[in-house]
Amino acid sequence: MIWIFCFLFLSCVCSGTVAQNAHKIPALTLQEYFNVLQPGKTALIYFSQSINSSVKHFLEQLEKCVETLKEYGITVAKVNCITESVPKYCTGESVLKKAYLFRGSLMLIDFPTDILFDVNAIIAHVLFAVLYNEVTYTSSYGSLQNIENSAKGKNNVIFVYVRAIGIPEHRAVMETAFVYGAKYQFVLTTEDSMLKDISAEDSSNLQGRLWVCHCKMVTVSSQPCRRSELGQPLTTVNIHMYLKLMEDPLVIEASTEPEKISSVYLQLQLPLVLVITQKETYALDKANAEEIAWRLLGSAGVALLSRDRPGGVNIPATANVGIRTAKEGIPIKYFTAQDFEDIIALAKNKLDLEQNREYLEVDEDSTEDFDLDFQDDEVAEAVHRDRKREFGLELVESLTDESFAASVIEKKHVVVLFYTSWDAVSLAFLRSYSEVAREMKGKSIQTCLLTRLTCQQPLLQASVVTLHW
Repeated sequence: MIWIFCFLFLSCVCSGTVAQNAHKIPALTLQEYFNVLQPGKTALIYFSQSINSSVKHFLEQLEKCVETLKEYGITVAKVNCITESVPKYCTGESVLKKAYLFRGSLMLIDFPTDILFDVNAIIAHVLFAVLYNEVTYTSSYGSLQNIENSAKGKNNVIFVYVRAIGIPEHRAVMETAFVYGAKYQFVLTTEDSMLKDISAEDSSNLQGRLWVCHCKMVTVSSQPCRRSELGQPLTTVNIHMYLKLMEDPLVIEASTEPEKISSVYLQLQLPLVLVITQKETYALDKANAEEIAWRLLGSAGVALLSRDRPGGVNIPATANVGIRTAKEGIPIKYFTAQDFEDIIALAKNKLDLEQNREYLEVDEDSTEDFDLDFQDDEVAEAVHRDRKREFGLELVESLTDESFAASVIEKKHVVVLFYTSWDAVSLAFLRSYSEVAREMKGKSIQTCLLTRLTCQQPLLQASVVTLHW
């Protein structure tokens, strides 16, 4: 097991107990309250006077958000108005009924506590407020078209429908926007009517849906932005995966051996369609490959493979299309297709076969609405199976960009794990890392501190462990 290796490795270089982090909501004094409201810093603060059943439930949910919001640079705290009277916020009927989001000393928004009913709602609402420049809410199709027109030739637009604000789908979108907000313009709606305007498909099944509006490629203002849809449940992993696929070229042009072609689709365990071309039919084949790629976007990659490479490519003479899977050792299958629909059917049939095999391995407990992000990749598959187990991170101190330097200086031996909360490899290693912390607890090791620091960057694809001593 990974954690056994981690434990043996860390035991050789560390000797110390691990600081505990209970993730309780800090209770601020008046002076601490003013210290928290520093320029450029964001804080969610609840002012309380007494505790009743509804307040108790809210505080329990808020406490669960302390660590997650900290990863996004947001401090969560509370002020007891009985002992620390803060002008304006500790008076009036709003006390007990609202939580306040601050950017520096400026109050951005006050949230009625009844809309912050669980962890997903709290994180979704807070990130929605923080990302008000990156995520635009719209209630009309005309407004979406105006945003698309403004984005033409500049950047792509992510349009998302969710059933309501504060549900898990909304949280997944906000967490993605936190990472990709500088690259894409996010547009959000809860209006059912917009589904009828944007899609010809039946909109009676009102699940969350996401489209990428490909406006960056548009060179003529009268040309509409082409749209592609994520055909999976709106989970953070699914959305990140789909946007990563959007960064791959629409069609890969290759003249090498088909087994050596590299693609993000293959890396993410999705098939690659090989459209066979030659000098005489190149222009037509390329146009066909691009149309096929649009039809399969997000579910299978497309490569244009030339027969004209010096030395030749080992392709059957009558074949005009091939299907390569991500599985090692499985040979490419070649076919003679008559038209687009044949190729689309071949690719989708391959996808259906692989997905059916995966779903047969899923136990009944994983059929909940928002637990459908089952991955074919072995690491992601393991994370999916263990997703309901507690990480036990209370034994691993969480660092921020501010506390990192101080912790490294103060302790003789410090282990820092840099990770992302949405990446499967990071989560798998983080679980093993927490198991090491449990094994080290109470041991006669004296001077080593296990810590972690989240890196909310889309390009970070693995965990990094740094030792300081």
